[in-house]
Amino acid sequence: MDFSKKHILVLGLGLHGGAIGTIEWFAKEGANIMVSDNKAKEQLASSIEKLNGIPNLTFHFGNQDEIDLDGIDMVVRNPAIPRRAPILERARTLGIPVEMDSSLFFEYCPSKDVIGITGSKGKTTTSATIAHVVGELNRKTVAVGIDGVSPLGMLGEITPLSPVIFEISSWRLEALQDKHVSPHIAVATSIYKDHLNTYTSFEEYIDVKKQIIKDQTSDDIAILNGDDEKIRGWEQDVKGQLYWYSLNPLSEGEQGIWVDNGHIHTTVGEFTCTTSSVPHTSLHELRNKLPAILITLLREYSKEDILAALQSMPPLAHRLQTVREVRGVKYINDSAATMPDAAIAALETYADIPLILILGGSDKALEFQDLAQKISQSKNIKHLIWLPGTATERMKQEILPHTSTPSNNAATMDDAVMQAYQHATPGDTVLLSPGATSFGLFLHEFDRGNAFIRTVEKL
Repeated sequence: MDFSKKHILVLGLGLHGGAIGTIEWFAKEGANIMVSDNKAKEQLASSIEKLNGIPNLTFHFGNQDEIDLDGIDMVVRNPAIPRRAPILERARTLGIPVEMDSSLFFEYCPSKDVIGITGSKGKTTTSATIAHVVGELNRKTVAVGIDGVSPLGMLGEITPLSPVIFEISSWRLEALQDKHVSPHIAVATSIYKDHLNTYTSFEEYIDVKKQIIKDQTSDDIAILNGDDEKIRGWEQDVKGQLYWYSLNPLSEGEQGIWVDNGHIHTTVGEFTCTTSSVPHTSLHELRNKLPAILITLLREYSKEDILAALQSMPPLAHRLQTVREVRGVKYINDSAATMPDAAIAALETYADIPLILILGGSDKALEFQDLAQKISQSKNIKHLIWLPGTATERMKQEILPHTSTPSNNAATMDDAVMQAYQHATPGDTVLLSPGATSFGLFLHEFDRGNAFIRTVEKL
């Protein structure tokens, strides 16, 4: 489609920034753009400010069902808009194309060398590691989708020879499912119960995640987490080359990369190295870095260059991020742990260290029994501090009857950190690993993590 003078309705402005790049791209293409969001104008002030100076742009705030679709040539929904929202069903009935930034990206991206990464947990670490390592070895590399980077906003940086690393959420996979599109290289990190407030069932969520490989061809590559039982079941659906990555030795005949007795081995070339050659804070992080090694080996880079690139990778913010040490107490920001399984992984990482755990937040219809069991079994947790939110009350119902660990409520992040500071003694670690989303008290998980960092820096 030639977008010049076309009328584009963008549903969902949000605060993460992804929609900004979409709007700017359509503006460069000469489109007339209406942006609609259910939130009030005042709540979106920071995003609106970034759009100053864009021509032919109008806004609609509030009930989207009121929008007149007469004259609209395309509707672009952002992830917060449900796939079957009434306005989208109305658009489809009228024959108006409904797209997302992900489906448009695959249509207009000049490079076919797209490495797509998805998963319930670990996808950002995996994506960021691949982006960094491939980027160190090929300066044409472009990363999109990681921590809010707009896919369409980065199209101008991509050449036909650019490797593109795309972190793809389940929502963005929905659009690829509609268009029967999968990336050339697909990486799947894990499947856990997540976003159950969005999907009709866990099975539907898994089916959407599976889109990462569904429409690949025999010329494509799938790199799958061999330690995940659900992803193991995808083997029969892989059409191209299949590689596994695992913290355990692979079965005979399987291709991929694995860890065994403190060493990393692969079936690609003669590569082997010690696990200490790859910076990591946990076994989960080590596993999440294995696909980057495999992908660069498949591209025939040398062991020395790959390991040097891994060594130069900076720590990721909001993911077991060490903020600072105060009076012998370490403060760890794991705000990106927006689901109970991520919090469980953090607790396993610090299983032998006295912990003060800050947790809780908003609900997305998840289950907390496993987290409750983990906390009740963890003798190293000295104190629980609860952030406010709808998920917090459900967490308490599951956790408190099964633990004698003392706990307190906090009204704000400042309050939570100060309480942790008062309870901590030298040798302790204060861990923010909420196990829930951040909405209500914070804009998003990064805002929550930054609030933690700001307070800790003031101690």
